[in-house]
Amino acid sequence: MLIFVDRKKNIIRRSGENIAARGGRGHAPGPRAVAQVAVVAAPDEIREEEVMACVVPMPGVTADRALAERLCDFCLDRLAYFKAPGWVLFVESLPTTGTQKVQKTQIFPPGEDPRHRPGALDVRSRKKRG
Repeated sequence: MLIFVDRKKNIIRRSGENIAARGGRGHAPGPRAVAQVAVVAAPDEIREEEVMACVVPMPGVTADRALAERLCDFCLDRLAYFKAPGWVLFVESLPTTGTQKVQKTQIFPPGEDPRHRPGALDVRSRKKRG
């Protein structure tokens, strides 16, 4: 018997694996680098969906490929390889509710492929089965 403990729309389906799309400061490369993270599904032609981390860096932190790779490596050290982000997108802010919960459905317009956003960084090459 399988019991899902999250909403169906918060599940990323990657190569037959179900990944809960929860994100937050606990999965960031140090408390000074990342202020906020939202994990969403990005389309993938081979794996159905891929994990994308939408990251709000802390003020003064340079949001570049090096930080994206550090974030991915941090996740790979703590999570199964398939749960680590394959894409990283740095954003200025994330839409939130009055209680500061991220509204993932408001990050991208319906039907938009987030991989095509300017600045979306492909870090899938770092994900290797260990």
